Amino acid sequence: MENARILDERLRKIISEISGRTGSEIKKDLLGDLGECFQTAIEEHARKETNRLLELLKKAIEKM
Repeated sequence: MENARILDERLRKIISEISGRTGSEIKKDLLGDLGECFQTAIEEHARKETNRLLELLKKAIEKM
């Protein structure tokens, strides 16, 4: 009976360690994906703002 309890404790530790490692890897992947999404959003925003600025500049030049 004692051996079964010791084996159970060891298995729980192993499972916990594997879950922790897997969880960390998942977090890293999610952070990478989040970073890519932010980068895409920032690039899109910058592109729109550049276009808006160029349109305003064009209108200002046309008025001159």
